[in-house]
Amino acid sequence: MFCAILLAAFVQGVPNKTAGRYPNELRGFRFYARYLSPLEPGRSNQEAVRHVLGDTAAVRRDNWTIYTYYTTNGGPVYNPTLGPLNEIALRPDGVIPMSAVQFSPLFDHCHVSVSEINISFDVYSDTSGLEYWLHEEDSKSGKKGDLYQIVYGRRRRPLSPHTFC
Repeated sequence: MFCAILLAAFVQGVPNKTAGRYPNELRGFRFYARYLSPLEPGRSNQEAVRHVLGDTAAVRRDNWTIYTYYTTNGGPVYNPTLGPLNEIALRPDGVIPMSAVQFSPLFDHCHVSVSEINISFDVYSDTSGLEYWLHEEDSKSGKKGDLYQIVYGRRRRPLSPHTFC
């Protein structure tokens, strides 16, 4: 119980005052400068990703797996022509409970259901393109409130009320 309280205090939804591209990274989860800088979704290409991460496929860094996703410019599904980087997802290799985290008002909250894995998520996102995906309910891959992934994407406008993800 003490560890859960300590973790909640450590990752409290406080914006990162020193960050540039993703200023609202939660304390304890500031990965952009450490692993991803200067990559920028919507602009960086595969060569830039290879230069920063060493590969364009999934890579592991300190108990996290980093996935890169690209826009598709055309071509067949089995061998598409890829465009620029669309988003970067970091998934923890272990369980990270985050149900005690209070996200600041800088984050919008919505719900997403991913049919391929039949799991629903609470998604907290800001206008810089940062998203925290938490399990919405218990499932075989996580408990309610566990972190599923952190997504670094393109900047976006604030969500209007009653908007679906």
